[in-house]
Amino acid sequence: MCLRWPAGARRASFRYTVIGIGFLTVVGGGAALAEPAEPNTRTGLGLPVDCVLAQDCFVQQMPDISSEGEVRDPLCGKASYRGHDGWDIRLRSLKDIGRTAVVSVAGGTVARIRDGIPDRIFDRFQDKELLGGKECGNGVVVEHADGLVSQYCHLKQGSVSVRPGARIKKGDSIGLIGASGIAEFPHVHLSIRRDGRTVDPLTGRPLGQAPEACGDTLDGLFEPSARHMLSRLPTTMLDVGLARAPPELPNLVREGGPPLVKLSEPIVAWVWAINVEQGSLFRIQLVGPDRNPIMDLRTKALGGRKANYLAYVGGKYGATEGVYDLRIELLAGTRTIQSMTRSFNIAR
Repeated sequence: MCLRWPAGARRASFRYTVIGIGFLTVVGGGAALAEPAEPNTRTGLGLPVDCVLAQDCFVQQMPDISSEGEVRDPLCGKASYRGHDGWDIRLRSLKDIGRTAVVSVAGGTVARIRDGIPDRIFDRFQDKELLGGKECGNGVVVEHADGLVSQYCHLKQGSVSVRPGARIKKGDSIGLIGASGIAEFPHVHLSIRRDGRTVDPLTGRPLGQAPEACGDTLDGLFEPSARHMLSRLPTTMLDVGLARAPPELPNLVREGGPPLVKLSEPIVAWVWAINVEQGSLFRIQLVGPDRNPIMDLRTKALGGRKANYLAYVGGKYGATEGVYDLRIELLAGTRTIQSMTRSFNIAR
């Protein structure tokens, strides 16, 4: 089996921006490489994951549907990169892999598999030469009726649970979300071919059409419930917390959130979000055990869109024993886009 990027495929390059720290470049993605099957018809594809979107798993990137000019995702946004050909549904960190099943979007026959590639966060400066054409990592290719072929990349090592020639049903587990191949965050990359052409399953259109094709999902290949879930804007707060020092994004991806602040240590409130749009800002409020406000601060409005974003404030307040309530709002001007409230018990 050969699961590799096609000639000329471009890898992801987007930025983590950190208030007070800087940025680093990350890469994600995969490629649809299966041979096409028979003529196509409209179908009702399910989600490729057994998890709750925007709660347990998250859309990080969509296909780039533009033929030229600026990148455009199927919802007319920019949650993609030039030449990206599929849907990347992620977990928060490496600590979360092994819990979430990758499932077949439709019934069909397993055409190819690959397993045995280790899970780790890919370092584009050190690991490129070690992949040997295995950028997809551990993967599965399934041939469906009506000319559809689906491919799933970056599965967890040792989790592929199907074999070539096996007949599977829609929703059957084929492995687990992992971080094999070119994966700088744990995710599954789903790509779809129809009649020999890579298509965006949300719109049903071949990739590379003009930007005005975005936003119309009536002819998409997903069933209504999946189409509804994937049509939501991908802006999401992945995690929030209280720590003794600002967290670092590479550590968040590898290990999850830092330990809770301890007694007498300075309190730093932090939020990690993805697909944050230009002009957005965060309001960070913290109430102490005595129910008096400790923080009520706003970050500066973003000058440009950020695929991954970490904000933090604080460091001047020593933690005391009791329950702290942290509320973080993502704002567009005065409008609240999302909010998250969590309580943290700091004990002796």
